[in-house]
Amino acid sequence: MPENRPVARGKSAFVIGAISFGHLCHDIYSSFLAPILPLLIERLTLTYTSAGLVSVLMRLPSLLSPLVGALAGRINLKNMVIISPAATATAMCLMGSSPGYTTLALLAVAAGISSACFHVPAPVILRKLASGRVGAAMSAFQIGGELSRTLGPIIVLGAVSLWTLEGLYRLIPFGFLVSFLLHRALRDVPSSRKRRDRPEIGGSIVSTVSRHRMLFACIAGILMSKGFSASVIGAYLPTYLTAKGESLWYAGGALSLVQAFAILGVFITGPLSDKIGCEKMLLLLTLLTPVIMALIQKSAVEFPAIANGIYMTCNFTLGSLVVLLAGGIADTSGMVQTFKYCAACSFAGLPFALLLKKQLAGKAAID
Repeated sequence: MPENRPVARGKSAFVIGAISFGHLCHDIYSSFLAPILPLLIERLTLTYTSAGLVSVLMRLPSLLSPLVGALAGRINLKNMVIISPAATATAMCLMGSSPGYTTLALLAVAAGISSACFHVPAPVILRKLASGRVGAAMSAFQIGGELSRTLGPIIVLGAVSLWTLEGLYRLIPFGFLVSFLLHRALRDVPSSRKRRDRPEIGGSIVSTVSRHRMLFACIAGILMSKGFSASVIGAYLPTYLTAKGESLWYAGGALSLVQAFAILGVFITGPLSDKIGCEKMLLLLTLLTPVIMALIQKSAVEFPAIANGIYMTCNFTLGSLVVLLAGGIADTSGMVQTFKYCAACSFAGLPFALLLKKQLAGKAAID
């Protein structure tokens, strides 16, 4: 089918559903690290700081997200989305048989690169298909992501129980199956490539940051506060519980339960942001990703892929720094005290949400 043929309206919902399902399956694999981290700490004799560094290394490639977004006009976005589940599955599942810390770190970086190649272009494709319901589309996309973090710990711990940590490679073929299914679902989606008037990569990134600098500054503050809650809990909750004497299944189940409650919020807030406005929703709930993603896609219409890449960089980088900081505090003060500090810091996003609302209101008045 020609690349420039638009997707039929009736099929748009199917493609959005397929990408959301791909997000679910992709992020199931990327959520394997936290549940097996206690086993890796014991096996490789890691400190909390070095264990947290693995999470940071997995997020490190997100620094390249703006570059990935800038390449959207030169390569086919959907191919990046299609390949990523297979690549992420391979890297994450091989972590279980890592012979040493260096191999574990390299696999984390590889998984991070693959994850960036999925998460940057996927929302852009959704934006093109969602018409006036961008918030609802982002909500469906993020429900897949949140559900993955509920199912991921259960799946990986079940696999470890059956095949041991070294046997996780048996789950790799399912990642390739997901990539094949995405290939079939996205075959009629037109390419994002533009043959004419393509801006320079560096110039387009600088232009996007400059034009929306206050937007990204406010979002960065909100994401930092999110890191003190969601990122720290997601990275260290199983490790904390196993250190307290709980079983690995109990620890993984607790993480799954925490993530399960996030699904309800994602389901509600995405469509609601279409009705009341993203900035008002962020004043109520500054920790919800689909609202921020919808705001990005609605605000930066000239280079949406680059804008989403910048957002991904802020999201993963700030979360990584917080996780690494928490690991260092835990090594000196203990995990309980660390959680207390992080709980207090998680309220820091409210002033940035207020500033964001003021900035957007001023921009609307000018427009």
